[in-house]
Amino acid sequence: MHLDSSLIGWQVPELPEELGESGRRTPELGAVKAIIRRWLSGDVGDMSRAQIAVSDWLYDLVRGNVRRGRAFELDEVLSTRRADCLGYARLFSALGAEFSLEIGVVEVLIDNTGRYVPHHVGLLNLADGTHRFLDAWYGSRDIDHRRLGALVNGKPGDINVEELGGISDLRGLPETCLEAITLYIRGNGCLAGNELDKAIEYYSMAIQLYPNNSRAYYNRAIAREGKGEAAAAQADYAQALHDDSSLIRVLATTYGLEELIRLDEKGVSEREQAIYLWHKGYKTGASAGYEEIGCEFGDSPQEVKNIIDRVAGLCTS
Repeated sequence: MHLDSSLIGWQVPELPEELGESGRRTPELGAVKAIIRRWLSGDVGDMSRAQIAVSDWLYDLVRGNVRRGRAFELDEVLSTRRADCLGYARLFSALGAEFSLEIGVVEVLIDNTGRYVPHHVGLLNLADGTHRFLDAWYGSRDIDHRRLGALVNGKPGDINVEELGGISDLRGLPETCLEAITLYIRGNGCLAGNELDKAIEYYSMAIQLYPNNSRAYYNRAIAREGKGEAAAAQADYAQALHDDSSLIRVLATTYGLEELIRLDEKGVSEREQAIYLWHKGYKTGASAGYEEIGCEFGDSPQEVKNIIDRVAGLCTS
């Protein structure tokens, strides 16, 4: 699917005030692309600050037009305007290239609360050598997850957030790894449907492209065990569990993440989502109380509690 044609009809948020365009009618997206590219290619002074402004605008563009859903491949994201975390990260990467930003896709292995999760975010590389992580699923323009899978100094590897400052070259995963993740997800669908031979085929292709992903070994072991191939299953289990880094991936669970899809399905406003996600700890890694959130959003603690209770009820219904 051609990216430009897929964006026709998208609602365009107000341009970053740094462009000096505030108060003027927001142009169509194609014109916005030209304006931003021209701005970032000129003398903007603090380039990193300019990139952050565009990144924040891009985040609003994506969240304003694409809701949480099950789509993880870019074509489906664009056609349905729904995305899971991988779909969002791929969309950020594709749109970043259109707006002169370097955004790649990275895995999240341990999130900002300490949960072991199968999750993905967009990695924005800034001109000053620092990074920002765009996470539309958790509702954050720049999130601090604790352990990531990325391209580290030219090789796929897993790193803790404390190591970021010592890495000279951090980028999104190469396309081969992203293809492997897609194959792994397809394998999971086959495994759930008891199509064991097909699942093994998908997992094997995923392992060949991205051997760091121990989840593919583990799930292939489950499929092989289901076929009665005990020796082959044991070999895969051993590979999947051979060190702490591999174990972290195997222990990942979507528990708690699935409820977030209902925020969009139930039509919860962005403001109420922000309050709920902050309270639950998704945005900052620690749960915030009613009074703290009320000070941030200008609501009374009771109003905050009412919002959180209402949203929680929608998420569990």
